[in-house]
Amino acid sequence: MLGHLIQAEEETQLITIYRIDSGGMPTLYTSVSFEEARKMGFEKFGRLLGENLVLDSQRMRDLFSL
Repeated sequence: MLGHLIQAEEETQLITIYRIDSGGMPTLYTSVSFEEARKMGFEKFGRLLGENLVLDSQRMRDLFSL
């Protein structure tokens, strides 16, 4: 896997994380509505976003021995 793309999509009102494979192709990983993110608050949403990225990446899990 190459990485991730985080996109705030105005039309659908979603914050979406895509996995990007080594060929550059995106695959949906997870999404959260703007309203859900707003209800969580900045700190909780930021923590959720970071955890999603770390837990989805073997290299990041290795970095933190997860």
